[in-house]
Amino acid sequence: MERDGISTTQISLIRKHTEIIRPPRALWVPFVLGRPLGAPGNPEFQHRVLRAALELLNAPKGPLIEDFPDDPPDESGGKDKSFKEWSCPVSFKNRMGEDNDLENLRSDFNREVAELRSWYGLNLKKVNRTAIVAFSPDSASKLLGGFVIGEPPEFSEADFSLATALRLAAQDLKSFYFEAVTARPGSGFPSIEAFNRWFWHKTAAAKILKAVKDRCLKEADASLRMTGALLLIPMDQM
Repeated sequence: MERDGISTTQISLIRKHTEIIRPPRALWVPFVLGRPLGAPGNPEFQHRVLRAALELLNAPKGPLIEDFPDDPPDESGGKDKSFKEWSCPVSFKNRMGEDNDLENLRSDFNREVAELRSWYGLNLKKVNRTAIVAFSPDSASKLLGGFVIGEPPEFSEADFSLATALRLAAQDLKSFYFEAVTARPGSGFPSIEAFNRWFWHKTAAAKILKAVKDRCLKEADASLRMTGALLLIPMDQM
């Protein structure tokens, strides 16, 4: 595009990577991974970030990296909002302490998804957008839950390989959980750390994803093994 005279710009979350890639123009932002515009639910701050990135289009051809000057707004309102203070809008009654077989685990998982669906719908109606891209909550739960017990996957392999489908379903599932738990009146937006502590340690969904990972690592398909090793569970949650 630059060769054709079309200026480009981007937002960078990892400065070192941007320095290596050397794009024509980039705005580095001091935000956590997954939040390139800073704090969610704060359109004024997000617009500032977007304007700063777009203003780089006026700069001559780079490579150019400019730093965004501000940290994201304090989501806790100036308080150290502990994990205990932020909680899910529903109380799951899963057998999380038991040595569940996979059928019981899938049953717990399906019940979680059903309990969160109304909260997700409330949030979708309120904000009129979603980060879910490829798999609805039901299709994601069916694919992931079926995979761990060996059911044949039901999706169009013309669109995705199984490895790609599992990765996208996992991403959409986490988006579904995040959007659902932020719908409760007064709950606000959890920090990335608070959400991850809850999701990876308190839900059957996390156990399902860990079971998907374990099965992927045993598969002959190299793309499934790579997905299991690198693309389903964050390194700090393994």
